[in-house]
Amino acid sequence: MTAKRDRIYFQYQIISGIGLLLLTGVFLAGCAATPYPSVEVYMEPVEGRFNAQIDPETAAATVEKKGVAVTIEPLDEVELFALTEDPKLNPYLIVGRNGAVEPIYTVFGITVHNRDHRRVLVDDIAVLIDGKDTQYANLSSDYFDSLYDDVDLSHQNPYVPLTYPSYYGYHQSYVDTEALEWGRIVIEDSIFESGKLFSGARRSGLLVFDRLPSDTTDVRIVVPEVRIIHSDGKADRLQFKFDFKQVLQQNSE
Repeated sequence: MTAKRDRIYFQYQIISGIGLLLLTGVFLAGCAATPYPSVEVYMEPVEGRFNAQIDPETAAATVEKKGVAVTIEPLDEVELFALTEDPKLNPYLIVGRNGAVEPIYTVFGITVHNRDHRRVLVDDIAVLIDGKDTQYANLSSDYFDSLYDDVDLSHQNPYVPLTYPSYYGYHQSYVDTEALEWGRIVIEDSIFESGKLFSGARRSGLLVFDRLPSDTTDVRIVVPEVRIIHSDGKADRLQFKFDFKQVLQQNSE
């Protein structure tokens, strides 16, 4: 069963209920090989766009406007894997029967830094636009709360396999209740949230989008709106954009 999420900029279709269970930290039944993350798809910033400063080591891009700096950093499979010590507790990944690590989402890290102003407000709604003008809203904490609340484990039999989309490379797994609970905690601690920033303060978190098709190339991130609040109550509204390219890692074999 699918649902539609209304967003400021558009409506988009979220993945099916069965596919959504993947984020619960499912772990394959039976013996599994030691997980090993390897980069198959990665994002790199497009230089010369929006006066962005590029970090060549992390591929992070930073844009500063009127004393507010925003940094966007794409996260690949290896970096997502490092978010938790136990891969089965990682809500952003799924581990294959052979130990291969597969990302469920397209994920960026974001940091907003109020360098100069008495008060800055930052929203939590971001937009990703691909080269075909398809738009994706970031998946919010409310989205994940609803998703986890909808998982019914009252009749769950760990020995009865569930079926998942074939593009994940395998089809049978069972819901791990411990991973479900810890996955919710990881999401609550990592998702970017709106808030107020006083002078010198930073706010960081993850912008999580539905996983992009592998043939997607051009990607633009329109980050959450930033408002500078002046002493007279008036606000300056700032919009930050970042351009990236999704690159498919070529297999050397």
